[in-house]
Amino acid sequence: MKIIETRHWNSLDVRAMCIREDLYTLGDDEEYTAMLESVEDRSYPTLDDIYRVAEDINRHSAAQTVTNIMYMLANSVIKSCFDIIEE
Repeated sequence: MKIIETRHWNSLDVRAMCIREDLYTLGDDEEYTAMLESVEDRSYPTLDDIYRVAEDINRHSAAQTVTNIMYMLANSVIKSCFDIIEE
């Protein structure tokens, strides 16, 4: 048996998290839009994608860490789907 996880996210959920958690307050509209567009460009995020977005959010936020933002993304934004392949 093989279990495959597929992660999904979207820019609306990332935006809602940033608003709810008071993130990206140090960035301008162009930077914020670029970050959200990068989420839409990668609707199936890898760990590297999650890190890259978290690092961008962290650079434009006060009193946060990349790992904390990754945790927020993983637990309030990213949805996982699973497939089981019988061998």
